[in-house]
Amino acid sequence: MAVTVPREQRKDARRNREAILAAARELFAESADVSMCEIARRAGVGQATLYRNFPNRAALAAEVLTEHIDRIARIAQEHADDPDAFFVLLRSVVEGLAHTHTLGDLAREDGGGTRLQEQRQRLAELMRRPLCDAKAAGTVRRDASIDDLFLVVSMTKGAMAQSQDPVARATVAARVLALTLDGLVPASARR
Repeated sequence: MAVTVPREQRKDARRNREAILAAARELFAESADVSMCEIARRAGVGQATLYRNFPNRAALAAEVLTEHIDRIARIAQEHADDPDAFFVLLRSVVEGLAHTHTLGDLAREDGGGTRLQEQRQRLAELMRRPLCDAKAAGTVRRDASIDDLFLVVSMTKGAMAQSQDPVARATVAARVLALTLDGLVPASARR
């Protein structure tokens, strides 16, 4: 289910929407088991305002994940000519999981899976060129693929499953990334 923002939104409506998203990012980073009522309370808005912007938790979770991919897209653009762009993007994806790891399952609820799949495809497209460039430069194994990126994401999410807070998940994500990079970098390129 796509959630669109009207182009000419009133200033207070934009402020409310941003407050809702900020509250959702903060609360979902702690747990996926957050009620819409709790999000509204944290955002300082009424239930009607919350539901006018997001019809359910799945739509709200999908929007927070979209913001994460938007951030990755900005980083990809900033590092378009950087020979280490693949590593910068991979690090951003993995580090972001400490705050978004619970949202994938939540976004799949109530038909949000299509939007989630679109964002996954978008991430794959953002990573494709930097991966090819890194392979051509010899800084990434020649047999590495986009599927390997999603394998790293799955491994990171699995490793974080027992972590109770964003700080612990960030520590786990950093360790998974360090181990993964050892596996992605060809032996000849290791320093």
